Parts: sequence; C-alpha cells; structure tokens
Amino acid sequence: MSRKNKEKLSKAKGGKFFVIFSCFISIALCVALADLFSTFITVGSFAGVNGGKINAYSIYAVELHQSSIKSSALEQATVVKKIGGAGYVWESEGVFYVIASAYIEENDATKVKENLIESGYTAEILKIDFCEISIGRNYSAEELSALSSALNLFKNTYKNLYDISISLDTLILTETQCRLEIANIQSDVSKKKSDFEALFNSKLTPNLLQIKLSMNSLSTLIQQLIDYVETTTQPFGSKMKYNYMEILLLHKTLSLQLTNL
Repeated sequence: MSRKNKEKLSKAKGGKFFVIFSCFISIALCVALADLFSTFITVGSFAGVNGGKINAYSIYAVELHQSSIKSSALEQATVVKKIGGAGYVWESEGVFYVIASAYIEENDATKVKENLIESGYTAEILKIDFCEISIGRNYSAEELSALSSALNLFKNTYKNLYDISISLDTLILTETQCRLEIANIQSDVSKKKSDFEALFNSKLTPNLLQIKLSMNSLSTLIQQLIDYVETTTQPFGSKMKYNYMEILLLHKTLSLQLTNL
C-alpha cells in the first residue's frame, strides 16, 4: 500500500473514531441531564438540593353566617350541616364564619354563592390564605422529596376529598363508592407518612416533629370518614366537607409554624 493510501486510511479511521467518541459523549451528556432533570421532578416544588419552597395558595370558602359570638355561629352551623353543608366554624380575627364549602377557584365559589343567594340564603366568600414555606439547604435530595410530599399532602388531600364530595352531591358516586375512594386516599397518606418517618424519625427537630404530628392528625381525619355512621343531624356529605375544612385548618396552622424550615 502506498504512503498516500495509508495516510487516507489513517485519516478515515481517525474520523470514525471522532464520530464514535462524539456519540459516546452525547449519550453520556443526555444521561447526565436526564438524571439531573429526574431529580428536579422528584423534588417537586423544591429547587434542587440547595433548598426551595412550598408555594403559597388561597382557598375560597362560601360562608352562610358570621358573628363575633361563637355560640351564635355554632347554632347556625347545626342548621348548615343538616342541609349537607360543612357547617364548619372558621375563626379569623375575632369573627366566626359558618362555612358551607370551599373551592380552589374563586369563580366556582362565586357561582355557588350566587345560587345560594337565589335560593334565599345570605352568602359571602371568605378568602383563606396559606403562606409560603421556605426550605433550608440542610436536606438531601431524598429528604427534600419526602418533605415535599408531606407538606403538599394536606392541600392534595383536600382537593381529592372535594372531588369526591362533588361526585356524591351530584350522584355520580354512591356513599359506598365514596368510602372506597377515601380508603385509597388513606393508603396514599399512610405511604407518605411511612416514607417521612423512615427518613426523619431518628433526627426529629421541633419542626419535623410538628410535620409528623400533623400527618398523624390528617390520617385520623380521613379514618373518621371511613368509619363514619351517618346521622340525621349530619349526613355523610356534610361530614366530608367538615373534615376537609379541618384538614385546611391543619395545613394553615402548620404553614404558619413552618414559614422557615
């Protein structure tokens, strides 16, 4: 083989090697990026291992009575329970509000308010704000993921119970089917509780302990619905709304305590 041909062959081999090497680099880069993105996705609301946050949000509750006297609100709450509303007394700045139901979207609350007014009720919308929770940098990616799941669990559980409540009110689901759906929610809560406890039980700070206790309370509220025996003073649909208001209060209290975690 001539020297010229050898040089051509050498260049060709070099070119092939460069292409193959480039492919390996590209694949490695893609895998690295995929791993990085998967970490972000797992963490959820958090911005990686440098800390992050749980976003603030608002709930729009439809209230049928308000009073500065708690006994007056409790009396009206009994009436609201009988007609299928939550009948939950929410206190804010010394005023007691009797809540019928609560919504993520203000438009939904407005429609319900207007329908109630047309039916002869006095209805108003109460906006309930939930503050942002800032997360420090002292957690691993796995711990951040568990914290994210735990802290988002309250809002997600409310939303799930709200959907089930609507399905019951509109006869899409029977009471038995609703209880089965609620049992599925309880299974999810139990799984997230177990994950949280496995990571943090051996190093519970006061804030982490508060999260654990709040998750226990959440689980208790769900179990109450599974075991609930309907009465003439509070049908099952009312109890469901009442307990999702309890869950919202639980989350609001927790978020105020954990502004910085």
